[in-house]
Amino acid sequence: MSVPIISTGKQVLTGKNVLGLILAGGSSQRLGGGDKSLRPLGDHTILHQVCARLKPQTDQIILSANSDPAFFASFGYPIINDGKWLNSGPLAGILAGCHYATQLGCSHVMSVAADTPFFPPDLLQRFAQALTDAASPMDDTIIFARSDFGAHPTFALWPANIAASLENWLSETKRRSIRVFANNHTVAYADFSETDKISGLDPFFNINTQTELALARSAWQLQDMSGWQERES
Repeated sequence: MSVPIISTGKQVLTGKNVLGLILAGGSSQRLGGGDKSLRPLGDHTILHQVCARLKPQTDQIILSANSDPAFFASFGYPIINDGKWLNSGPLAGILAGCHYATQLGCSHVMSVAADTPFFPPDLLQRFAQALTDAASPMDDTIIFARSDFGAHPTFALWPANIAASLENWLSETKRRSIRVFANNHTVAYADFSETDKISGLDPFFNINTQTELALARSAWQLQDMSGWQERES
């Protein structure tokens, strides 16, 4: 796999030192329960499509999930859970991802949501550019994705050494908002104002309801018919 090398001007980010973290720990009550990322989309599942979009961007990928690991074994990626921070929201998965990244020697974690299969294929490159443009220390700067629909905090570039600060936050407060935690650090944004050229969807369109699932399937079918998936793979 060819992984881009991105110089931020402060440090070189590559697919080898950025851990890709797929946040798959959320519930899917509005979809009738179960793991929504395992719902069919195209010829595979939502999660398969997310993995396929992430794989060219980073060498290291892990899944953050609190369901039975057997459900995700076929994907072939390491699976981590929230441990003692179960039911603490996506911050718990991000914390576990930062610890795992440190063990691997990765300087950063790029988090993506498992229910958002249309995210940009150049996400890491755009995050790295935003990090270059930020006039702040690289090891204290969080990059959020932002589109015309606002910021998307589950799509972010995190310095792995933020783990200590995040663990203290989870220990000392009941506030589980990614944005509120991030306000304790420097936040910059990578802007994605463009919509999908075929479906017109926001690149961070996520699937929470049956209506949204149907819309995603229609958009995916349009992309298949146009040959878009083949060009991106």
